[in-house]
Amino acid sequence: MKIKELVSKLNPVKVNYCGKENIEVKNIAQDSRNPKGTVFFAYKGESYNSNKDAENIYKSGMAEFIICEEDLGDNIAHAVIKNGRKLLAAAVSAFYNEPMKKYCSMAVTGTNGKTTSTYIMESIFHEAGMKTCRIGTTGIMIDDEFVEIDNTTPSPELVYSSLARGLEIGCTALTMEVSSHALAQGRINGAFFEIAVFTNLTGDHLDFHKNMENYFEAKALLFTDTYSKHRVINVRNEYGKKLADRIKENLITFNIFDNNADIFPVKYTSTVYGIDAEISVFGKIINIHSMLIGEYNLENILGAVGAAYSLGISLDDIAKGIKNLKNVPGRLEKFSNKNITAFVDYAHTDDAIVNAISSLRQVAGGRIITVFGAGGDRDTAKRPRMAYASTELSDITIITSDNPRTEDPLKIIDDIVKGVKQGSKYYVEADREKAIAKAVSIAKEHDIIFIAGKGHEDYQIIGKNKHHFDDRLVVQKYLGAL
Repeated sequence: MKIKELVSKLNPVKVNYCGKENIEVKNIAQDSRNPKGTVFFAYKGESYNSNKDAENIYKSGMAEFIICEEDLGDNIAHAVIKNGRKLLAAAVSAFYNEPMKKYCSMAVTGTNGKTTSTYIMESIFHEAGMKTCRIGTTGIMIDDEFVEIDNTTPSPELVYSSLARGLEIGCTALTMEVSSHALAQGRINGAFFEIAVFTNLTGDHLDFHKNMENYFEAKALLFTDTYSKHRVINVRNEYGKKLADRIKENLITFNIFDNNADIFPVKYTSTVYGIDAEISVFGKIINIHSMLIGEYNLENILGAVGAAYSLGISLDDIAKGIKNLKNVPGRLEKFSNKNITAFVDYAHTDDAIVNAISSLRQVAGGRIITVFGAGGDRDTAKRPRMAYASTELSDITIITSDNPRTEDPLKIIDDIVKGVKQGSKYYVEADREKAIAKAVSIAKEHDIIFIAGKGHEDYQIIGKNKHHFDDRLVVQKYLGAL
């Protein structure tokens, strides 16, 4: 692709090629700290405006051409655009020859359940004989090649380079988590999915969105004609109902408690060994067994069933794909020794804690001991709600640190403790490893230990640095010492 071909896709308000329009684009750089590339793409972000670096980057020879939001004069080869952050995704997609269009694609959004939904769908795709690319919180998996990422929805460069790599090795299916931040910031501008799935919406990320209505509207963007063709929506959730009411066509609804939905369970059981369910799919019956546990995972399964069915995958392949998925990293991931069982989960909102503990209560033979904290530099309003959820539903709660980031861990804990249910039994232990060790030490036979908040993460963020820490390894260490 030549520079002029890339620029033509961005609707520029001014272009000054300075004779460089026919240079082949070898890469697009966007980070001022590492700006070397054929093209440097500058825009005003949430915390930094790289437009101010564009002129120096060009004059230092780090880039042949600049795409930016400000006029740099007649002596610099550049194109001036509006809303650079949104157009960056379109530019990168164009550079990689729009690889998403070549995939059978499913996107999922919601406060909780995104990761599990993508894993279920990936397993179904595999059963249908398709190589997959999975993008989400736990990283990018291109068939069997893993790429580590920092955000639920990574940068356009990572998304589209991964999709291009997937095509090279024969991938034909995509399952992807899409965050509200990515939608609000236009980071998936230009993407289009055959299927969009809505899991639920509950209080989170209000530090960014300010209120639930803004949060909802950001999620709702995925279900417009701009981003998706078919929509699969959980109408048990009040925001799901609101979203479904807006959609006039290409809609599939699911609900675990209402047989008026297009997809619902006729009957089901959930034990510590998994879920068995008889599911109605537009009147057709599919019997499924899953190693996942809990009603909220049944909801995730129903959403994946709807997505797969709308893509024309057979009910037999859907059932086999669901059965083949053994676990999802850090999503009620189970460890046990001497009749004490621990579950490690990514639950980091009050609603996620309620769902997880309620599911565990259905299978618990003894007490439930919950260990959790709350992330620093994030939504503070949910902290006391999380405390109430845990202390209301658990027999014992141990409040600890999560990823404190630049906040004082004890200040975060003080915010959490304000929501503790009166008369409940709880402890405070700021050191996360000591908190997990305490949970194991007080557990009795048949008790369940629920460790919430970090799930698959193998680090703890203290200040601005990541330190190695993995709840799964820590709980195995102390269970193994029993």
